[in-house]
Amino acid sequence: MDKNAELALFLDKADELIDSKYIIADIKIVGLLKAIAASDTLVAIFKNCMTGFDYPAAQKKYLVKSKYLAEGKGEFILPSSSRELLAFIFSVLVDIDAKRIDFAQFINKYFYEDGSFSAGYNAFLNSMIKPFKNSVKMLMESVIDGKLQDPVEAFTEEEERRNKQEQAAAEEQRREKELSEKAYGESVKAIRRILVEDKSKVRSSRLKDEIKEEFLLIIDMFANAINAADKDGIIYAFLAYKYAVKSKKRMFFGREKKVGNYLKDVLNGL
Repeated sequence: MDKNAELALFLDKADELIDSKYIIADIKIVGLLKAIAASDTLVAIFKNCMTGFDYPAAQKKYLVKSKYLAEGKGEFILPSSSRELLAFIFSVLVDIDAKRIDFAQFINKYFYEDGSFSAGYNAFLNSMIKPFKNSVKMLMESVIDGKLQDPVEAFTEEEERRNKQEQAAAEEQRREKELSEKAYGESVKAIRRILVEDKSKVRSSRLKDEIKEEFLLIIDMFANAINAADKDGIIYAFLAYKYAVKSKKRMFFGREKKVGNYLKDVLNGL
């Protein structure tokens, strides 16, 4: 199916649920979920919405105790963002289908309307399903019109970005573990802290922008050489750092000597 056909099928199944009586609602909910599953675009949209979504916290936020009805009655608060709306209502529909939510009790508690069950069911359709349908329709139409990036591509890109981020974090953790096992590890950490402070000083200083950029480049080069444990690179980078901080003694008072003392420990350990 192309995206137009996927949207048409979804809207058809959503309308079938909206027009249905309670007695066949469970069948219509299954049909709606199957229409979502049959669409690569919709699957990607919902995967994006569900990433990082805290369903238990959302239940407490959007299914709340009613201020005006009797004890034991609640109300549904419509999420303000499309992302939360889609993630939450989709999760509720999945729970209804899996029987983790007793549908009749759910309607009676959160969509109570003067004791009339049919009125409560209609309130459920109007409050949950119609906004759900309209939000999906709006998003899909934006994708079809090219106003939004194809969610399949977006999800793939996000997965790749997250994998790279996790790999980088794992590599950083490995390096930190190795560093902590080395005798000079604490000296490296001390130099890093000093360089972070130096960058903060440069950014907040009144130096000209081009001078700031030069200082930041020198500091970053020194930090990168330290992280790489490149002995020759550290020596060369420290020379540039030393003469840079000497040129601004008031800003970097005592830096050359302090960093130099830690650096001796590092170089002796390499």
